[in-house]
Amino acid sequence: MAMRLKGLPPLRSRPGAAIATVLMVLIVIGFVLTRRQAAGGAAVAGEQSVVIQPRPFASTLSLVGAVTPGDAVDVTAPFDGRVRSVGFEYGGLVSQGQSLVELDTADIEQRREEAEAEFLKASQAAADMATWSSGQEMSQARRAEASAAFELADTRRKIVETKALLDRGLVAREEYEGLTQQQHGQETALAGARQDAAEVLKRGGGANRRVVEIGLMTARARLADLDAQRAGAIVRAPVAGVIVRPTGEKLEAAGPSLHAGLQLTKGQLIGAIAKPGALGVAFQLSEADANRVRPGQRVEVTGPGFGGFDLHGSMASVAREATPSSASASTVSFAASARLDDLTAAQAALIRIGMTANVAIDLYRNGAAVVAPPAAIQGEAPDTFVTVKDRRTGQLRRANVRIGQVAPDGVEVLSGLKAGDVVVWSAKSSGGADTDD
Repeated sequence: MAMRLKGLPPLRSRPGAAIATVLMVLIVIGFVLTRRQAAGGAAVAGEQSVVIQPRPFASTLSLVGAVTPGDAVDVTAPFDGRVRSVGFEYGGLVSQGQSLVELDTADIEQRREEAEAEFLKASQAAADMATWSSGQEMSQARRAEASAAFELADTRRKIVETKALLDRGLVAREEYEGLTQQQHGQETALAGARQDAAEVLKRGGGANRRVVEIGLMTARARLADLDAQRAGAIVRAPVAGVIVRPTGEKLEAAGPSLHAGLQLTKGQLIGAIAKPGALGVAFQLSEADANRVRPGQRVEVTGPGFGGFDLHGSMASVAREATPSSASASTVSFAASARLDDLTAAQAALIRIGMTANVAIDLYRNGAAVVAPPAAIQGEAPDTFVTVKDRRTGQLRRANVRIGQVAPDGVEVLSGLKAGDVVVWSAKSSGGADTDD
């Protein structure tokens, strides 16, 4: 046996089979690694998820405006006149009672003298009317009536005497008849005198008296008004604060810049005094936002010149009419204003009227809202839905949802989701919800 084994030919190596075996092993290993990488990549890139938990949610509107006087008192010209001197600068602080403008009184002095003359005439007329029954005109009418009555009585006496003489044949009939005709004329004259006296007495009462009274009241009021205007020739600050130029529509009413020699008309705006710490913000709203913003909504205001202060306030007004300059344009805007809360001394020292202000209006706020990521919302309102994964089985289901307010960081879900739900979505095929902010 040993001899046979030794006599056998030696085994020959097979290199082709070894190489094939190695290649086969490498192919299997590569296939396994490729499957694992593909599965891992699909898990990372194909699905995202979030567990729904109630959280605070807010929808805001960001705009840019300018700081304006929040609570201002208008200063107007008391009468027509030229500016004699100006004692302030726009944007500066003024104290209560400080002299702002002094007006020339030459014109008002002339008008006051005319008014005084009218008042004196009206006063005399009223005094005459008060003593009308014993006045000169009434006395003349009564004397004329008494004289006519006396002459008539004298003629009647003469007629009686002449008639007695005529009956005795001592006088001619023509004399008696002449006295009779004279009596008729005097009776007519007496009736006329009595009527004149009644007319004169009537003029002293009724509508005529009322006209005189009204004339006196009008003259007295005009004189008092001119006296008050003359006394206000020096226009003083009614309150302390910052005096600024009128804004908006009032700017046109203010006219040109104030300077000595400028002709002012009664009621023309000189400026507005903003009370310290009482400021506001003015800005424009688009058509889409005009009906979303309402008075009373909270606002937060910041600005490059605010020194890092964040100010708070509330919406004060939204115009019901488009801004005139934009009414004929393709896009219109509406003027709006917000009132800032009382400023501290440090804030009031930094913030100046006219500064740029960044306004964030709090349109909606919910302290415990169900919020889903915008990318998870699919479909279009009202047929919106999300995909929910069962936390135990991993199965996916479609959940129809009703959405509320939309913000960049989430969408408020009013119904269809609850706390603890796992919402999943694909990063590649997410529909997302339209956002307005």
